[in-house]
Amino acid sequence: MKELINIIELKHCDTGIKLNPAASIEKIEKTEVLLGFKLPEDFKEFYQICDGFECQEDIFNFLPLEDLLREGDHGKDWAVFAEYMIHSDVWSLRVLEKGYEIFYNDGHEIVLTNSLTTFLERFLKGNVFDEEGLYEWRDEIKKSQQLL
Repeated sequence: MKELINIIELKHCDTGIKLNPAASIEKIEKTEVLLGFKLPEDFKEFYQICDGFECQEDIFNFLPLEDLLREGDHGKDWAVFAEYMIHSDVWSLRVLEKGYEIFYNDGHEIVLTNSLTTFLERFLKGNVFDEEGLYEWRDEIKKSQQLL
């Protein structure tokens, strides 16, 4: 996870990226209590490396822990964790009985993955808009669902 975050930071250093300082275990646990559910282990690992980041390219933000608690942006088993252009589009985490999923909702919920590493790797490849980016990924899954 640390290496992946370092590569994302390196890729965006010329266009602008700000990594927030690491969150403490205590801050993560307090956020979990306020959310009402435990964060997946890979999310905890991410937040112990950096408490979110702001990327100028595509105005993409991986939200810091306190922003997971914004009113209307979380429920009993889910929370928004990333956004494009200050909440124009969002990506959310939903904790399941076994595991979790990362989903996008544009009126139709699209489950993207059950791995934060996979999500970050896709962002690394194509940001939000570029080839192999988050939107193309969403559209690929949307198309495959329509074919079923």
